[in-house]
Amino acid sequence: MDRSIVTWIRLLPACVLAFILSSVLPVAAQQGTSEIRGRATDAQGAILPGVTVIVRNQNTGMFREAATHDDGSFFLSGIVPGMYEVSAELTGFKKYQRRDLRLEIGKTLTVEVQLEVGTVEEVVSVAAEMPVVDATTKQVGGNIGASELASLPTINRNFVGFVGLLPGIVPNVSTESFGSDAVTANGQDSRNNNYLLDGANNNDDVIGQRAGTQARTPLESIQEFQVITSQFDAEFGRTTGAVINAVSKQGTNIWHGSAFADVKEGALTNLDFFARQLGLEKPDTKEHQFGGTLGGPVIRDKAHFFFSLERVLIDEGITINVPARPDLNGTTTEQTRVWNTLIRFDHQLNANHTWGVRWLREYSPQFNQIIPQGVRAATLTGARQEDDLDQTVVGTLTSVLGNARVNTLRLAWTQEDVIFATSAFIGNGNRQDLLPPQLSFQTYFDQQNNTAQSRVNNGYQIENTYSWFVPNKRGDHALKFGFQYQHSTADATTQDNLNGTFTFGQNNLPFDPTNPRTYPDRLQIRVPGALRNYTKVHFLAGFAQDKWTLSDKLTLSLGLRYDLEILPVVELDNPRFPDPDAYPVDRNNLAPRVGFAYALDSNSHTVLRGGYGLFYDKTHFELINGIFTAGVFSTSFVPAFPAAGPDPGPQNGQFPTDPFLVNGPVINRALLEQMFQPGARSKNQGTVVLDDPDRRIPLTHQFTLGFERQLWTGTSLSVDYVRSLGRDMFILKDLNPGLRTTPARTSPYLRTDPNFTAAVNTPLNLGRTNYDAVQLQLEKRFGSNYSARVAYTWSNSRGNIGGVGAIANPWQLLDDMRLDLAEGPTDTDRRHNFVTSGMAVVPKTGGLNVSWVLRALSGAPFTLFNGNLDPDRNNFFQEPLAEGTYTGAGANAFEVENKAQRNGARGPGFFEIDMRLGYPIRLRSGWTLQVYTDIINLSNRANFAVPNGDQSAANFLTLTALRDGGVPRTVKFGARVAF
Repeated sequence: MDRSIVTWIRLLPACVLAFILSSVLPVAAQQGTSEIRGRATDAQGAILPGVTVIVRNQNTGMFREAATHDDGSFFLSGIVPGMYEVSAELTGFKKYQRRDLRLEIGKTLTVEVQLEVGTVEEVVSVAAEMPVVDATTKQVGGNIGASELASLPTINRNFVGFVGLLPGIVPNVSTESFGSDAVTANGQDSRNNNYLLDGANNNDDVIGQRAGTQARTPLESIQEFQVITSQFDAEFGRTTGAVINAVSKQGTNIWHGSAFADVKEGALTNLDFFARQLGLEKPDTKEHQFGGTLGGPVIRDKAHFFFSLERVLIDEGITINVPARPDLNGTTTEQTRVWNTLIRFDHQLNANHTWGVRWLREYSPQFNQIIPQGVRAATLTGARQEDDLDQTVVGTLTSVLGNARVNTLRLAWTQEDVIFATSAFIGNGNRQDLLPPQLSFQTYFDQQNNTAQSRVNNGYQIENTYSWFVPNKRGDHALKFGFQYQHSTADATTQDNLNGTFTFGQNNLPFDPTNPRTYPDRLQIRVPGALRNYTKVHFLAGFAQDKWTLSDKLTLSLGLRYDLEILPVVELDNPRFPDPDAYPVDRNNLAPRVGFAYALDSNSHTVLRGGYGLFYDKTHFELINGIFTAGVFSTSFVPAFPAAGPDPGPQNGQFPTDPFLVNGPVINRALLEQMFQPGARSKNQGTVVLDDPDRRIPLTHQFTLGFERQLWTGTSLSVDYVRSLGRDMFILKDLNPGLRTTPARTSPYLRTDPNFTAAVNTPLNLGRTNYDAVQLQLEKRFGSNYSARVAYTWSNSRGNIGGVGAIANPWQLLDDMRLDLAEGPTDTDRRHNFVTSGMAVVPKTGGLNVSWVLRALSGAPFTLFNGNLDPDRNNFFQEPLAEGTYTGAGANAFEVENKAQRNGARGPGFFEIDMRLGYPIRLRSGWTLQVYTDIINLSNRANFAVPNGDQSAANFLTLTALRDGGVPRTVKFGARVAF
């Protein structure tokens, strides 16, 4: 019997028990919702039980109702964020009413209700200061609302870029692929974040979140989002990074809508640094984004809908800069054509039951993508295209099961259907083997992109969360219990490298059949045919959480979560697995979460908070993909010719002798077919990947201590110390190591096991990182005609791995991993990260407003090495150069102070100011027109990418490209009508 079936049979009793608990015990998640709590007293402070408390959404009329308990307390959870009115009634007392209470996603609002003696026909309206400090939570992060999303300048209208306004976050605003903005949280790999939309999964289980969300959410359709960078409660899991928890807008009792146009033309975009320096022609760029929203009642106070539609047309300017081959320099445009749709429907059936459904669909084909491969620039002939359809659907049922219990059932589906290839591949019937080979030179690649792959991945999610408020049991307890299950699949076809890639070693010269130095010295090619792979995984989790209010000042947070991941692998031909169905399952993922929040003053304006938590990640398919696709025997693999290393001929001025290289960069198909029979399962002559029986889920330990203080109305300051210890991260070990005969690049590399041609890698949980940071945030909500936010993070991230992905260990020498030599900064280490944003209305101008985003960021670390030398002869040319000062050559030389370690040098820093000038025009009652101008990169600073750290390369420490998203000064015009 299949082991996955046996495992599920064994787990069935636990699953049934967890489901029963989550269905019968009370639960409402913070995943997309808010909470409100308080106590009812009379004018003398005596508690009042039995008071009817109604919390009503001022825009939709939907409501929740509860009665105060014996101690006068009330607690309502699972409330959709928005603006609310709280009313309270009790016979013999005047009706209490308080409006304009803003409930934010993931936060608990405390409202103290004081009733005056009188009749319920009399109404006492209370106006009180809106608190800005949540004195009940240990979580570290922040919230961004619709007003900030609508008023701040943005390069691409992707809400993920706004996540970087908060401390602990380093954004990567990408123009490589539509919607692929990503963030790094607390030094973690950007894969490790967890994106939720309306409480449902919006993640890519194949590549993780290194390209942001699965489906991009239209900016106009987002009400607000919460970012939790540390100490998130037990209801959140499968991530060691941040939780980005977004909520879409919903319809209201009044018809509301918007229409916008955001336009950028090439005439208003400066030539970028390299195009200007090289005297290249200005590309014909443009960016047109337009669309709108509409929402309103279906049944007043009961049912509402919301609809959003966006159209995006982008021609982005691309500069190709190959210093070694100026004849290949040029400019072009990458075309993006997008339709983005969101539909939401909400319905309150009665006082106890509310349901809703939301569908998001993004179709984003892109053409002429010029994407570098590491330090190698892409030429015009190396372009590719992408056809991408992403969508996510979620349905939610919230049921009030009594005065203190709420249950939330959520079903969701997320899908990506994507193709990466070239126009030639699509035009020839999807035959990558019929295309010319890719030519990979020292600093650029040319002739043909070797990418050709398609993938459909689906994620099916069901979860049930139950909250139960238990008052006056040595304090008040807000209990939560939950059960979560997700089944994810990936159906992939890969033709990458069926056309082959010729490597020209240390050469940048075009091929000349009469010059042996211009011949390729190695060929890599997929044989005998395309790779087809189907991967599936089951995620099962249960949690229990208690927010225990011991007193008006002290709240304890006690949580426990259990995650189980079942990733079936057929362990064929792996000597470590006598039973091929006995794949590893990590069952030890029990994660405690404990913390506290203590109000230091009577009005809860100052809170001390801290905690400890254990957080488990999930296994991203791409990190261990070789286990599924690169076994000892395979129907598709990528061997190298010569197998032992580059042919020494070309570098020594001699013609190559390998039969696949003697004719230059031309594939010898006849010889390939003799060696590898099409359709046959053959001995893998490329890199083999074998699973490890002890493979576990990576995790982090998080410790935090900080405080938050309300300085004055609408303004708060927070300071938090965060320590995050990453453990059990994947490092690849080569089970078939060897030694190079000499330190030279072209000398043969002789492996210990002649039965394998190349490396035999296995993922081991040996990686570790340590992150320490001080995070500061000053937030001023809009008032007195301005709002502002300042965030600063000082951090130090280091470890024995770069912390991004699962890579081979360049320090391994024979069987010794030598991880002590790998110590150094992680790839995500940014020592200083400062960002400020805000908006101000200029007095006496009729409403002219100015908004801004300013960011200053330390440079990224990178390693200096010599790619021609392998001193320890372990087949890795990454031994760090000696300590000292190094500089490149030419006009764009970059100087660094190097430490003799991995990531011992620092790349260029980042600085950018974006500004918006806007002016509101009142068209008619309830209608406004906002016209605005965005100036992106106001100072026109050139924000460079990290240069090549290879001392043997022609472009060593030479600035040759701008960082992804590092655009020149760009002016955009826009208009937005809202009613």
